[in-house]
Order: sequence, then C-alpha cells, then structure tokens
Amino acid sequence: MSSKEEKISILSCGWLGKPLALHLQAAGYPVKGARTSMEGVEELTALGLEAYTVILSEEVLTGPDEFWESDILIINIPPRKERGMNAHIAEIALLRSFIETTAISKVIFVSSTSVYADVNGLVTEENEVMPDTPNGQALRAAETLLLSSERFDTTVLRFGGLIGYDRLPDAHRVKEGKRINEQPMNVIHRDDCIGVISQVISRGIWGEVFNACASGHPQRNNYYKAAAQALGVTMPRRLPPEEDQPYKIVGSKKLRHVLGYTFKYDDPLLVFDPPKKKKK
Repeated sequence: MSSKEEKISILSCGWLGKPLALHLQAAGYPVKGARTSMEGVEELTALGLEAYTVILSEEVLTGPDEFWESDILIINIPPRKERGMNAHIAEIALLRSFIETTAISKVIFVSSTSVYADVNGLVTEENEVMPDTPNGQALRAAETLLLSSERFDTTVLRFGGLIGYDRLPDAHRVKEGKRINEQPMNVIHRDDCIGVISQVISRGIWGEVFNACASGHPQRNNYYKAAAQALGVTMPRRLPPEEDQPYKIVGSKKLRHVLGYTFKYDDPLLVFDPPKKKKK
C-alpha cells in the first residue's frame, strides 16, 4: 500500500495528465506537473499545482532537479506519428537512463492497446503478436525498456481509446459518418483512466502490465447512433463499408482481478446517457 507522503511527478500534464494531477493532489499526494512551455506551466500554476518546464527529445532531456525529486513518476507522453517510431524509443531510452540516476523508485507508463495486432478476436496481456503500426511497435519497445530496468519498478497501463468530455462525437462528426464500420470498440473514459492510475498508486501494484478498457465493446456504428440520439441529430443514410476491417477485442480481466477496479463507464454508451444521481 502507498503512503500519502509519496511524492508524484507527472510527465506530462495535458488532456489526461492535468485532471489526474488535480485528482491526486486533492487525494492528499504532493504532486508536480510538467509541460513543455511556460504558458503550460503558468496554466498549471494557476490551478494550484507545482509546475515545471520539462523538454524531452531523442537527444536532450531538460528540466529542473526539483521535478525529479519524487518517489513516483507517471510517464504520459505518446509517440508522435510524424516523427517515426525510432524517435519515441530513443526518447524513452534517454528518459530511462536519467530516471536511474534519481531517487524515483516507481514508474507508471501510460501505454495503449495499439501494442496489439488486429487478430479478429480477444487479446490479453499475454498476447505477443506484434502490431503492424509504427506507434504500436514504438510503445511495445518503450514498455520493454522501462520494465527491464533494475533500478525502478514499472507498471504499464495499456489504455483503450480515450473518450469523455470533449472527446465525443459532435453533431458535425455524426452527420459526416456515412461509412462508420461495425468494428467493436476498445475504449476507456478519462474518469476511469484517472481511477485506474489512482488505484495502482494507492494499492502499490508495481511490476505489472494491465489492459485497461471498458468491458463493453459496442460496434462503432451503434456508438455513433447513441451519439446522434443524445445530440438530437439524424444519422445520415449509412453506406456499406468498403471492405471488412480487421479488429481486436481487448480483455481487461487481469486488471479487474488484480487491481479490483470497478469501472464507472463499463458500458461506453453511458457517456451519452449517464446514470442520474439519486435524490437524497
């Protein structure tokens, strides 16, 4: 089990990292956040967070010593497609070498279910078939780099597609969705991302790899139908898909069993019709 005295640094505080930092701080943890610009640092500071500018590239890692004076580091820096897979691997290799010179003893690496190939069936943490995409290959290599360190313990969280808040279909996207396929979706709401990370920390579950996505896997066309109904717009007449699309269904049984986490949005369609709070 963790102690609320453990200091946590988050690299970096964007769409997921910023509300995560606020949540952990409200829970009583000392939290430090990183952004790549002074404007970003000022935004975090205005929210009451301890914030620093940290820059990571293939060859250079810059950031004040204070940011690295923590017990736990949460790495939340996805690959950037335009730079190619080798750039991300080099960044993580450089970061790993630096972490090993600090007092950081525990790492959470935010990965993705893109590390799995489309096998037209269920994939679990034991699946070793490499993905076809450069991003997926880069993340798989980054995971291995961090998990193999003998200086710190890493837990890898393979999140499904991130949904919630401003990452939901709007009316324009619904109306343009004439060729929405029937692939099952592997997604996770941002609130559940934060809940999973928090539970890893509070329960002290280290050295593990977890898939993390809702157990409901709605077909994409049904997801958009639910969005259209919630928005009060009409779905366009659906055109048949151009070809059968490969897919995967990501299982999160291990996370539920080991971590004991209960998803707030285990049915992703609830984002369009959230359960109403009972009146007292």
